Amino acid sequence: MAVTKQSYSCSMKLRYQNGVNAQGDPVFLNRTYSKVKVTATDQDIYDVAQALNSLQSKTLVAVNRVDDNQLVSE
Repeated sequence: MAVTKQSYSCSMKLRYQNGVNAQGDPVFLNRTYSKVKVTATDQDIYDVAQALNSLQSKTLVAVNRVDDNQLVSE
């Protein structure tokens, strides 16, 4: 029996460095943008993240794509 993957939602998580704590370790801040089209390419998501980053004063550390999928047997 074959199993297929069906994507049903996608979001983009941007991770920023938000200064340092008392010990000098970096403090991070995550911003999640939901309802990204599941058909969006990784390049499209990265380009949007860079555009959003240009509006920020914080340092962008990472761009993450989060896909939710359902496994269905055929």
